[in-house]
Amino acid sequence: MGTIFTRWMAIVLAGLLMQGCGFHMRGTGIPAELMTMKVVGDNKSDFYRLVTTRLKASGVTLADKEGIPVLTLGIIRSSSQVASVNALGTDTEYVLGFTTQFTISAPGKPTQVFPINFNRSFLNKPDAALASSREQEQLNREMQEQAANQVIRQLSQVSF
Repeated sequence: MGTIFTRWMAIVLAGLLMQGCGFHMRGTGIPAELMTMKVVGDNKSDFYRLVTTRLKASGVTLADKEGIPVLTLGIIRSSSQVASVNALGTDTEYVLGFTTQFTISAPGKPTQVFPINFNRSFLNKPDAALASSREQEQLNREMQEQAANQVIRQLSQVSF
């Protein structure tokens, strides 16, 4: 009986200490000052659509007015580099790169810049060219989704 009570008390105490020191789980809650914001970027891009959808799902109100924080989505740069070749000199593996950045600015506050960079490995199958191109398109979509998720996670850490 005493060990069960001791364990529960240890868990409750650990939870209170973490909450008291300001610890938050990743992606839990966007700060109150960012709950209404304007999003600037290429509004026809998939990345813009993914970010705005995730912001709305997090309870953020998107408005187009002055005096509110502005989230500016940068240009996406994709790259493809050969990582390996086979004995015949044919490219067999590529490294796909994804680079962008976003900024958050609020009236009277300094602009904060957040870079986003990551790479994915892609195996080229010359005998299945259509499947390889579809796989590459899928990887590009997944990288955009990962970047949109990273924007939301990093916004939850913004403090002015």
